[in-house]
Amino acid sequence: MQKQISRTEKRLKNIKQPTNLILLVVLLSLTVFRLVLNAKAPYFINLFAGYDDQLFIRYSEEMLTGNWLGDYSTKTLSKGISYSLFMMWANKLHLPYGVFLGFFNVLASGIAAITLRPLVKNRWLLTFIYAFFLYSPVTLTSEYSTRIYRNTLVVPAVILVIACLVGLYFRRNESLRSFVPWSIGLSLIFPFYWYIREDSLWLFPLLLVGLLVISGSVIFENDSNFKLKTFRKTIKKFYFTKTQLIKLLLCLLPFIMLFSMTKGLKQMNQEHYGISIVNDRTGGAFGSVSKQLIRMDDGTKLNETNSRVWVSKKALEKAEAVSPTFKSIAKNIDWIYKGSPWSGGEDIAGDIIFWALRDAAAQAGYYKDGKKTEEFWQKVDSELSKAYEKGQLKKKKEIYLTATGDGKLRKDLPLVGEFMKSGFDYTVFYKEYGQGADATLGPKEDVVKAEKLLNHSFSGNWQDINNPDSKPVKLVRTAKISNRIIQVYRDLTPIWLIICGFGLVIILIGSLFSKAQLKIFRGLLLIIVGIGLSYLIFLIGVSWFCSWAPERKDLFMMIYTGAGVPVIQWIEILMFIGIIQIPAIAKKINKKNS
Repeated sequence: MQKQISRTEKRLKNIKQPTNLILLVVLLSLTVFRLVLNAKAPYFINLFAGYDDQLFIRYSEEMLTGNWLGDYSTKTLSKGISYSLFMMWANKLHLPYGVFLGFFNVLASGIAAITLRPLVKNRWLLTFIYAFFLYSPVTLTSEYSTRIYRNTLVVPAVILVIACLVGLYFRRNESLRSFVPWSIGLSLIFPFYWYIREDSLWLFPLLLVGLLVISGSVIFENDSNFKLKTFRKTIKKFYFTKTQLIKLLLCLLPFIMLFSMTKGLKQMNQEHYGISIVNDRTGGAFGSVSKQLIRMDDGTKLNETNSRVWVSKKALEKAEAVSPTFKSIAKNIDWIYKGSPWSGGEDIAGDIIFWALRDAAAQAGYYKDGKKTEEFWQKVDSELSKAYEKGQLKKKKEIYLTATGDGKLRKDLPLVGEFMKSGFDYTVFYKEYGQGADATLGPKEDVVKAEKLLNHSFSGNWQDINNPDSKPVKLVRTAKISNRIIQVYRDLTPIWLIICGFGLVIILIGSLFSKAQLKIFRGLLLIIVGIGLSYLIFLIGVSWFCSWAPERKDLFMMIYTGAGVPVIQWIEILMFIGIIQIPAIAKKINKKNS
């Protein structure tokens, strides 16, 4: 008890020191100001967007009433539920949505700074790292901050996933007390991140390889002189401790938690809709049918002349010819091209065709009962598979990255490269980021319901589309401040990149020649390469998907590449840490010379 009191007294004395008091005031000021920007931000929503903004609001409202995701329809199991859970938690805690989002950003930035404490001893530098993530331009730009949409959670979630993995790596050979919190943190945030969007796979390789590296280090932590050259000798002396075993189990925990959450979601959907599927658009039988349709050669060579079209009318006709089950909704498929809002008779570009097909099936009486709908698509899938086996259908000769994504020919790759360049400009230089005077749209009664759910008023920017005399939305003060912050980041980026480049050079030199700091330098280099490869996978994936619409290149890359910003910022910060190691190296050199 006395020891505890003396520790508390010491901490209080440290806080009372002038330097520490100033630091505390700076930290509190940065945090409070950021929370104010979040709380007073001009949030907006489009409640006419039935497949996006409105859908997540509906999910949350249904969950609050205990009705899971609502009645089964074409939309019910089409998107991830993390964002709706987030809005529901804010409501349950009686917190305004903006404040709750602000706390999440503060948490992510704080954890990112704490992660690096083994490498950065200076608290002012840690405060800089905290502020660097906290005021990241992507978390202030409309699409990733003020729009009531799932993109707002992507950035802090990615920051946290990488932070927990990096924290685990730099504490891999420390005590369980240091190791456990980072494993638990990663196990909680990774499943949550996974179900924000349907394209979360790009971060999985980093997590898998990272945890394998950490596990390998844990296995051989008893031998401080372990090298690959002495592997056989090490194996002979190999032994496990209880601590090592617990650490290895903790390395598996993130995957166990993801598996458990997936299993839980499947169970919930089985109970409510009769199908054990998390997402019936990208998964299940419909996902398999989508894959078969995308890969089908329609015999017209349309893919060589128009890469915008993923599945042509001709391809659907060929599918009807070999699948009696698919043929049973032929009239509804015709409706897609004659009278539906999806097409005016022309082939449909991109993945929009799959939403149209779901609507056509709903018109035919499906998407009221989950089990019946799944059985329908299973029959279609089976019949198409048999047609491929018999040679009645042939596959296009294209390159595919994902099951339900479009294929590309070699001639399409330069266009993918152009999209990648555009995405790079957005994620590195914050191109065109900013907050605007965005309007809230939707029927008044739906807006009122959303306000109740979010504990936020849209009265300042709601526009009645039936009233032609509606006043234009004005840019509010917090938006102007946010835009100034974004501009500061943008202006300083060239200088910052030079500093980071210098840091990378130091890390490379240190990895080759530094003996005292070898572990740190090689650890930094390993993580930078790993995160860099993840960014490359992400950028290729987004560019591949979006390149069906060249005329919307900049719009799509601004909307879909936001998750790449925290990845780039992590790389920059880790490079910057290379510079911080210079004084430590100099100190050790001086000790040797003295």
